[in-house]
Amino acid sequence: MSSRPRRSLQLPLEAGRLSIREFTAADEAAVVALYGDPRVTRHLLHGPADEEGARQHLAQLVRRQRDARRDTWELGVELRGVAGLVGACDLSLHSPAEAEIGYLLSPPHWGRGIGTEVATALLRAAFGQLQMRRVLSTVEISNARSIKVLEKAGLRWEGTLRRYARTRRRWWDVHLYAVSREDWLLARS
Repeated sequence: MSSRPRRSLQLPLEAGRLSIREFTAADEAAVVALYGDPRVTRHLLHGPADEEGARQHLAQLVRRQRDARRDTWELGVELRGVAGLVGACDLSLHSPAEAEIGYLLSPPHWGRGIGTEVATALLRAAFGQLQMRRVLSTVEISNARSIKVLEKAGLRWEGTLRRYARTRRRWWDVHLYAVSREDWLLARS
């Protein structure tokens, strides 16, 4: 039996124009399109590399959603008035006090503030429902759009991690962004 404390999110997360929810098998076409787009995956350290990989990834996500003692939530992002998923995001617990967030969107939805809404919804869930004390995110150093999203959502640069991971036949350098619960709440008061 796991010694992890039971944590749960009340889903879907509703935020402005968005609904952030569990994946279903019906999301296959959207997941294949999202992870199959090299513009989307260019800055991803990990993830499916092809159509079959995307299908397998979705099947694994749907299976893991049944785990009663989850420490990672990988979720689909819907935009009200748009059919199907427009992106994906995740919230992972690293310790009882610290979580990490990540997100990706399909290119037609870039530059419209949706990424900031997703990141803000994940922060709200981490600090509210899950009572985390700190939330972080790593971003590939050349991903200027994602850096801007993190800053707008309230995370601050803490440093650069050189040779953070070796994947996809190269070493990746990333920036570390983070915010404490107190600083995030203070910025919203």
